[in-house]
Amino acid sequence: MNIYYITGTSRGLGLAFAEEILKDENNLVIGIGRQCEIEHANYSHKRLDLADTVEVAKFRFGQHQKADKVVLINNAGTLGEIKYVGGLDNKELVNALHINLVSPCVLMNNFLTAYRNEQNLEKVILNISSGAAVNPYDGWSAYCTSKAGLNMFSEVISSEKEIAKIRGLKIFSIAPGVIETAMQDQIRTADKKDFNQVDRFVELKNEGGLQSPTETAVRLLAMIENSRSNEVYQDLRNA
Repeated sequence: MNIYYITGTSRGLGLAFAEEILKDENNLVIGIGRQCEIEHANYSHKRLDLADTVEVAKFRFGQHQKADKVVLINNAGTLGEIKYVGGLDNKELVNALHINLVSPCVLMNNFLTAYRNEQNLEKVILNISSGAAVNPYDGWSAYCTSKAGLNMFSEVISSEKEIAKIRGLKIFSIAPGVIETAMQDQIRTADKKDFNQVDRFVELKNEGGLQSPTETAVRLLAMIENSRSNEVYQDLRNA
């Protein structure tokens, strides 16, 4: 039996992950987020606001005695407010950093607290990163910063697992490319004075250059299942 904890399963890539994983009756999915949109015998939901880091810190992963593999997919994310630094709303800035960085880090900490000593259990962490983690985009300060931080937190875990000899743990931080989600709607409707590359993203949409959430989920799941690379940060477009 394989257990998957996935944040943000109500729509987009998170929903696609859950739907794809649930095609195998040997998989159980536990969704984490504010909304539940899935009804399936092998799906359960933990209602949690990822912007509320006090509540996230209280979250505990289950003890799955019959599990062969436990997977955490930190998928939920927000672009945050698209504006230049100096014009940002501080509440929006903090909210974005909590959702994209602080809560995923807390969940990873709690995940390893629960399972790091389970030597015969395969443990996998997949963080949804972005090309914005390694390339600055004007107007995207919260998003770029939080994704870069997520990459580094993942790299540190990878180095620690080698030093501490934590068996059965794999961690990935993968940039999936440009996906047709609500985030892309937000980008395309941004004011050019707040984001000078908006025309590029409009063009990507018009030219059919966006991946579907389902296509992306299938490729990411195959990537973490079959990867032989020791690299933590990877780009799906180069796979």
